[in-house]
Amino acid sequence: MTLIRVAAAFVLLAGAVLGAREASFPPELDQLNALVGDEAKLVDAVRQFDVLQQALIAWDAEIASEAARGGDTDEVQRREEAVRARVELLGKAYDALLAHYPRNARALNYYGEYLCDQKGEMAGAVSMWKKAIAEDPKLSLPHNNLGIYYTHVGEYSRGLASYNKALELEPDNADFKFNLAQVYLINRPQVKEEYKWDDARLYKEAMKLSKEAADLRPTDYDLAQDYAVNFFAATQMGVEADWNKAAIAWQNARARATQLDQVFYTWLNEARTRLFQGENQKAAVCLQEALKMDPNNAVAKQLLEKAKSAPKAG
Repeated sequence: MTLIRVAAAFVLLAGAVLGAREASFPPELDQLNALVGDEAKLVDAVRQFDVLQQALIAWDAEIASEAARGGDTDEVQRREEAVRARVELLGKAYDALLAHYPRNARALNYYGEYLCDQKGEMAGAVSMWKKAIAEDPKLSLPHNNLGIYYTHVGEYSRGLASYNKALELEPDNADFKFNLAQVYLINRPQVKEEYKWDDARLYKEAMKLSKEAADLRPTDYDLAQDYAVNFFAATQMGVEADWNKAAIAWQNARARATQLDQVFYTWLNEARTRLFQGENQKAAVCLQEALKMDPNNAVAKQLLEKAKSAPKAG
């Protein structure tokens, strides 16, 4: 081998070593370097770190809000700095992950979520989601994310198509069904125009999705509560709701409740559905249960008076 060739080989080797160092995870995440040879495990590990950081960022933000209300500016600054540090470290984790596996569809999708949620860089996020789909057209998550983005910016046709593609690929995903039901109910005029539906059809389709989402997670209070709340949309749309099913939905939500305020909320809203049915005595029972939990609640008191004074059904 000539001297020139040896020198060239040395340059290439040095470049490879430098690239490997650049792709290494930061010292705080040195344990991830041991997973570099296993693509799936590395992606899972970075995603788990991401989820943890999201929770800690939300926690920091909550403490900062409490400190701001109390006038503790030093604590607010500390928490804001902690959030910035977490966001920066998470970005470094994704940079290293994608340096090793630049074509991993899940990594591209999660990085897009990071750019969207933590950095507010929507153009970059959309680009990542499109790249993820190009690498794996059967991955449902980026389709759902594009559905959220497009409907948020008013591109309803593209948004609905993206949501539907996500559900086609993963028909039993409760989050996807919840998201699409929300779009139907919040963006009623646009959805009706896109599908040529009337209010009755739109309400039926939204409630179907909402119920399916709640049924897919039988212990999830939020999904059960959302399904129960959606019955009230009928009154805004001039559609006849099945208020007995609504009452049962609030009972199911109560069975999933883990906090006292959730239980109170279910009693209060079951009472509302009973009043819509003209079942004043049952409404009064619900409201009495609510008032046991919050004796001074003005809304519960007003509804109880209404239940006592309203004429009985039949």
